Amino acid sequence: MIRALAVAIAVLAQSGDGVRAPAAAPTPPAPWVEARLSALRPERPVAYLELAEDLMDRAGGSASPEADRALARHLAALAGAIDIRGMGRSAALFLLEHAPLGADQSRLRAIASLLDPSADRAVEAEERSDAAMALLQAFSHYRRGEGGRAKEWLERAGAAALLDRHPTVLPGGSARFRAECDAMRQSGPPIVTPAQVEALHALVAAAARGEPRSWSEAIVLEGPAPLPELNVSDPGAVFGVDPRASVWQSGAWAAPDR
Repeated sequence: MIRALAVAIAVLAQSGDGVRAPAAAPTPPAPWVEARLSALRPERPVAYLELAEDLMDRAGGSASPEADRALARHLAALAGAIDIRGMGRSAALFLLEHAPLGADQSRLRAIASLLDPSADRAVEAEERSDAAMALLQAFSHYRRGEGGRAKEWLERAGAAALLDRHPTVLPGGSARFRAECDAMRQSGPPIVTPAQVEALHALVAAAARGEPRSWSEAIVLEGPAPLPELNVSDPGAVFGVDPRASVWQSGAWAAPDR
């Protein structure tokens, strides 16, 4: 089981008993789409993603482009949930590329990163290093207005250099971090914008592969609520769909006949 922070792609609503409700297309699909939907089987998850790509490519000339795009996203999510090890990264990248306006792309990017079996080993090692841990601890104190403690953690294990390589977390990098820590006695804790929080979440997701949740949870303690863990033993939760409802029957998704 792999644990990390910062992931959720809510595609389907949940019913009252906690089981995700199957999703039906908002409008009847075109005949060629209906034929390919009916042929889909979970034994071949790549076919779901292939149809998703075709739908996206043709959506511009479709009679119901938004419905086709929504169906394409659902198909990609199903592909990832059915075979998270084999198709999960491709599905996440598709969803990232075709995310609707306002979607949280940093979270989609974190999913793709976590599911990447061939990530650059040097980058992965760096993001999981003591430098990442120290930087996250520094931000925990920084956001609480504990300037002295924050600067202490920033000086550990190369955390300052790591911050300088991630300017989206704090424009101005380690120099600004130290200056704001020095000013905290008079001005109090600095304001951290939502964009900075999202960038920090993305850094946490990259650095926390396989790590316990407790230490990274502290980073968001004074900010937004901690994000849920990513648990690849529950692919449906990762992609927000019910992989059991993977067969198209009578205009809706259903479980395969046994």
